[in-house]
Amino acid sequence: MKRLALSSAIFLLAACNQVENRILYPELVFSTREGVGLTAPRDLTVDRFGNVFVFDYDDYQILGFDSAGTLLADFGGWALEDGDFQHLMAVEVFGDSLVALDAGAVSVFDLDGQLRAKRSYADTIICDLPRIHPSGVWAGDWIVEETAENILTLRDPDGSARARVAGYSLGELFPGVEPGGMFFINRTEALSYHYDFLPDGRLVWAASDRLEVLVRDGGQDAVLYSSPATPIPYPAETIEAMLEEQANLGPPLFMNVPEQYQLIQHLFVDETGDPWGYILSGERTGLLHLSEEGRELGFYQVEAEFDVPAARVTAANGKLYFLVADRIETGVYVVDRP
Repeated sequence: MKRLALSSAIFLLAACNQVENRILYPELVFSTREGVGLTAPRDLTVDRFGNVFVFDYDDYQILGFDSAGTLLADFGGWALEDGDFQHLMAVEVFGDSLVALDAGAVSVFDLDGQLRAKRSYADTIICDLPRIHPSGVWAGDWIVEETAENILTLRDPDGSARARVAGYSLGELFPGVEPGGMFFINRTEALSYHYDFLPDGRLVWAASDRLEVLVRDGGQDAVLYSSPATPIPYPAETIEAMLEEQANLGPPLFMNVPEQYQLIQHLFVDETGDPWGYILSGERTGLLHLSEEGRELGFYQVEAEFDVPAARVTAANGKLYFLVADRIETGVYVVDRP
């Protein structure tokens, strides 16, 4: 891929606004193939030594690798016994512990995979890549079949709902979805929520269809950052291909065919407490770095040999980590955080 050079206009803009702008070049630090047991890598977390833990969505295993890609730990799996999972949703390292969020419980392991504690939920909860705070509070984006809604909820450590943060009816995007029915959604570029926690436990979140980052404090949402942004239209040939795919589906399968890309593709908080978002807009595309108070600190183009919106991104140890995966090969890319 050809690497782009910054224009003098960008340098002038940075000087006027006192905001750093430059290009980031993530480098592959290691890759694995299907022989190590990864068939559907879903998310990653990193400890203070730079060891990377990845969870696999097919068999609900957690695999730990050192910075050279050597397998260090392999634990979990699908079962109903302690240390196993019925539907693993998220993993997060806090200090010398790894917290695993499952549909039926939250489990705490040491970094070698030994179970330290487990708390079961009263009800089964299946969310889409939730985020966890060290206090045990967590947030999840999930589909409620009974009401045919996609909602973002804030939850206590026992899984009980603390607050409904946002939501919308799936019928707005998928005509034919009926409340109470069994259905499966291909959410291709559909409206979604992105979210993470500030160090003090406040939830930072955004809807993907507008460039606005909110922070929830005391049950109320305040705008942390907002800026005008123009969505990028989908290429006509891509829409045509998706329409053809949609035509081959029928209930209970539903697929959204969008006219434009979503504006926010990622939102995460680094270990210093600063929020980051990956923006895809007509004005600019790249990583937006904010202060905890919402001041823009930098904007960075990302030159990579992978599709950044499709990667999973996290921050640790002064670096940005990108998990790039398919069913054949998994790659972990790293770049120093500006």
